Amino acid sequence: MKTSSWLLNRQVLNALCVAPFLLSSAFANAGEAAPAEAAPAEPTADHLDRTHTAPAEPTSPHTFTFNLGAYTQYMFRGVALSDGPALQGGADYAHSSGFYAGTWFSNIDKEFFGHGDGSSGGARYEIDIYAGWAKTFESGLGVNFLGNYYWYPEGEKSFRSAAFKGQKQDVFEVSAALSYKWFTYTFYYIPTDYYGGNRTDNTLTQIKKGDTDGATYQELKFNYTLPFADLNLLAKVGYQKTPGLEGDQGDWAIGLNRNFSLPSSGKPIEGFNAGAVLTGTFDVENELFYNTFDGRDTNQGTITFFVKRTW
Repeated sequence: MKTSSWLLNRQVLNALCVAPFLLSSAFANAGEAAPAEAAPAEPTADHLDRTHTAPAEPTSPHTFTFNLGAYTQYMFRGVALSDGPALQGGADYAHSSGFYAGTWFSNIDKEFFGHGDGSSGGARYEIDIYAGWAKTFESGLGVNFLGNYYWYPEGEKSFRSAAFKGQKQDVFEVSAALSYKWFTYTFYYIPTDYYGGNRTDNTLTQIKKGDTDGATYQELKFNYTLPFADLNLLAKVGYQKTPGLEGDQGDWAIGLNRNFSLPSSGKPIEGFNAGAVLTGTFDVENELFYNTFDGRDTNQGTITFFVKRTW
């Protein structure tokens, strides 16, 4: 058993290291493409954690950027919100004053929040609408304040019980981040009910409509460009608290990614990024809390591969 576990861990580590090279090489050698009008900005942090990062301060007062990516699954704070591949993308506006705003989308598992009538599933996609202000000072210290509204169209179909029918999954979250060099600490707070959840006791037998506001999430993230192979290293650890529910748990992630460009008859098409991220959870209060209504365990350890472009 120990030998099998060692071999499995070694295979996962090898996949994590090799994936950025294989994915970037496969797309870079895919063929010729039309030349780009202008070189885009460097890609921002990936959306595996649904984190929205303000673009770098532009030379012009106004900057618009777009992103689109394909992921083997949608991972959010250690939880697989999609049951298979996810298409994710968004659009961002940034002002030289530090203000930014944008929107982002992803498909999700319709079974994640359950059924409404026993036949039609819950929300099939998520749309984030957010705005914030970010600033990096001469000392290297950075701050980032964000308000994010998670919108789940058709989310009112997600509850089985007639008593709670019509409740929506939509939630509003605010956050404050402090960064220095390679480290970023972020505190998240949800002043609304937790994704439409209903308060329960420890035995999940007594249910009270709503009253699940005050959820928090704390995260420490490390980003570093390795001195070889043009690889970017990402590592993070976080912990979720869900008052009135049984969803407390910690999560961690470690990943590698690599920027690359596509050849063309003119200027190379920039802005591509590919990589892999290994995620897992720990100190889970109630495993059943993270099971979908059709029995899928959403917070198992897994490795996610992705290819995306920012322009």
